[in-house]
Amino acid sequence: MRSIYKVAVVTTFAGVMTAYSSMVAADERAALQERLQQISSMDATFSQQVTDGNGELVQQLHGRLALARPHFLYWQTDAPDETVMVADGDSLWYYNPFVEQVTVTDQTDTMEQSPLLLLLDDSAAAWDDYEVKQEGDSFALQPLATANSLQSLQLVFEAQSPVMRTIILDDGQGQISTIELADVTVNGDLAPTLFEFTIPEGVDVDDQRNPQG
Repeated sequence: MRSIYKVAVVTTFAGVMTAYSSMVAADERAALQERLQQISSMDATFSQQVTDGNGELVQQLHGRLALARPHFLYWQTDAPDETVMVADGDSLWYYNPFVEQVTVTDQTDTMEQSPLLLLLDDSAAAWDDYEVKQEGDSFALQPLATANSLQSLQLVFEAQSPVMRTIILDDGQGQISTIELADVTVNGDLAPTLFEFTIPEGVDVDDQRNPQG
């Protein structure tokens, strides 16, 4: 009888702790989404350091990041590693001038692969693939076992502010990109043309969008 009682107590306690953990996770996710909801647009310059699995620096980049929630993103890195990425609400365009190629994917599908795009839309279904952990003004998004992506994301804000200062992307295979933001403007005016991509003449186009989409 005592054994049955002990099993019942342990089972009940485990159930309570699981429910408590779920409530905490929901609160932390809500806290991040509330922070993001204070942003209608953001524009910043950035410096990026990419390290490998041994912590060795493999690349340094500088560029510009702009977004207009809930649909639009602009990401540009300067020469000599020049690239441009534009999310226009329907498609994600990635242009690499060095190889003279533009890759086009469906934005919704790409959101499932890249947690960075979750910054745009806090109602996106892809949020369900991540667990959010909060430490003060830092939020970490870790993919669940059922997620389509191994990438994790960490966002560091100014204290009690929607102003982002650091973005850390972990590709899940040892490569980490640390992005330090500067000259951050939140909720300023951005030209709509910033989020319109025009295919340069003479480049190859790899269109991976679903023709039925």
